[in-house]
Amino acid sequence: MARSCNFDREEKLVMAMELFWQQGYDATSVADLVSHLGINRFSLYNTYGDKLSLYRESLKYYLDQYSQPKLAPLAENEGIDGLLIYIDRFVAIQREQKYGCFLQNAILEKIVSDEVVKEQCDRLFDGMQAAFCQSLAYSKAHDELIEGVEPLKVSRFIITQLQGIRVLGKACQFEVIRDAVELLVDYLNGLKVVDSE
Repeated sequence: MARSCNFDREEKLVMAMELFWQQGYDATSVADLVSHLGINRFSLYNTYGDKLSLYRESLKYYLDQYSQPKLAPLAENEGIDGLLIYIDRFVAIQREQKYGCFLQNAILEKIVSDEVVKEQCDRLFDGMQAAFCQSLAYSKAHDELIEGVEPLKVSRFIITQLQGIRVLGKACQFEVIRDAVELLVDYLNGLKVVDSE
């Protein structure tokens, strides 16, 4: 029977997430985790399993607590204008995340070799696509978009642009991001029906 831990499990999980986020999976040893979390090796294994299990749980926590909630406002049916607000907020946080996006780091490091990580990443991208599609479909249904706009294709285009912005944010290419976002926003505003009044 597993012993109960005498520390805050979630607090230590967040600490592990931050270490994996900063250093990556391969560069983080079990000794690093033990030192950073301030718990012994037995407690780490007893509480989280092995290093890979802790990494997977850290990534899930990141998706559940950081990534997915940012999509929630899009469910309020603000259409394309809500999507533009989301993009603005997304771009604003790039300066704050000096280690890039934990999800994107996981994609580059583990998605080929770990099916669980791939499933977690796919879940987020599916959620983003669904949320963006819903916003665009709402605007389309309310005759706010020009003829011929395909919500699915536009959603996939936006996801591609945002992931590029993530990479450039990690590289501190903020001037490049500014120019790219300006074009993206102009493109999306160009999909709107112009009020003739």
